[in-house]
Amino acid sequence: MDETITQLIQNYGYVAVALLIAAENIFPPIPSELILTFTGFLTLSVPGAIIASTIGAFIGAVTLYWVGTFFDQDRLSRFAASKVGRRFGLSPEKITKTENY
Repeated sequence: MDETITQLIQNYGYVAVALLIAAENIFPPIPSELILTFTGFLTLSVPGAIIASTIGAFIGAVTLYWVGTFFDQDRLSRFAASKVGRRFGLSPEKITKTENY
């Protein structure tokens, strides 16, 4: 994974940083610390890295917001009641409890 991140940043620079940070927001297991460490190691400028990572974080947040607007309580309850939803540990009762919270 380290080599892949390094190659992407070397080849695509700030665009890669923005896209990797966006992916990190959407898929949490990717550590942003690793991405930004390699950004500094590869001598990209600090202001450029800050701007690129901010844009990437914004893209990731907007994507998650859009997904959240797609799943209203009714759709989410139906998904939680399905086989796939149960495999993720969801249930309609948990959805209702979360909504009430």
